[in-house]
Amino acid sequence: MLDDGKPAPRPVVMPWEYVTMRRTAACMTIEQAARPYWHRPEHQADVERTIGALEIVGFRMKRDFFVADMSRAYSFNVDVYRQLCDTPPDQHPRLCLACGWDQWSTQYDTNGEEATWAQSDPDLCTRCEQLDRKKVIG
Repeated sequence: MLDDGKPAPRPVVMPWEYVTMRRTAACMTIEQAARPYWHRPEHQADVERTIGALEIVGFRMKRDFFVADMSRAYSFNVDVYRQLCDTPPDQHPRLCLACGWDQWSTQYDTNGEEATWAQSDPDLCTRCEQLDRKKVIG
């Protein structure tokens, strides 16, 4: 294939990949992420199943009420999730390909500074660059 001088297209991040990246970046299991949502033991399994469904390949949550509240468990931008679900890939927001961070969300790097795009790899945020995280997508 000839190099036509155009940059390679960015990998497409799907909604279920975004959910997994954000949860993983928070160092949480599905069970830990589900904990803020159940208050009675008999609800635990249902909530964990629902949270886990968000990470199943091909799954898109249609109701905003539960997804919008994912930020009770970890840093999660429902607007990004909706864009990944509802818009074509060329309209998806730019995300860190290791953790799913977007430039509109507050995240701090290991130096305590607000994260931005890494200089060494424009597909990563500065936090993932500092933690030497590898791209999950791509």
